[in-house]
Amino acid sequence: MKNAGTVLLYNCSDPEFSKLKQIFAMLRLRMRVVEPDRYHISLEELAQGKGEPGEPAEALTEPMLVFCGLGQALLEQVLEVIRLAKLPPIPLKAVLTETNREWDTTQLLAELVKEREAIAEAERK
Repeated sequence: MKNAGTVLLYNCSDPEFSKLKQIFAMLRLRMRVVEPDRYHISLEELAQGKGEPGEPAEALTEPMLVFCGLGQALLEQVLEVIRLAKLPPIPLKAVLTETNREWDTTQLLAELVKEREAIAEAERK
């Protein structure tokens, strides 16, 4: 059976994330755990399982997910199942796009943090 897409997993190795991994397996999503020695590789290459390890970067302090190659309907289904499963919150989530496919993990993280801060600022107004 063909896989339905790939999810890049960052900092999701604790036992509390085992249910999340079961959900991804049930939905036939390929999971790729991204370690700090691969943060320099582009998101597109990570999704394809390519790229050589390099000098380890500082590990992310919170979990992050990057959804690659999922259709809109499947992405919505995945997010809804995660929400219904009452898993620990994972505020850092992204979708692989034409814009970010050549970014590395550090670039993506910087954009997600900037976005989160902008949303928080807008909510304070």
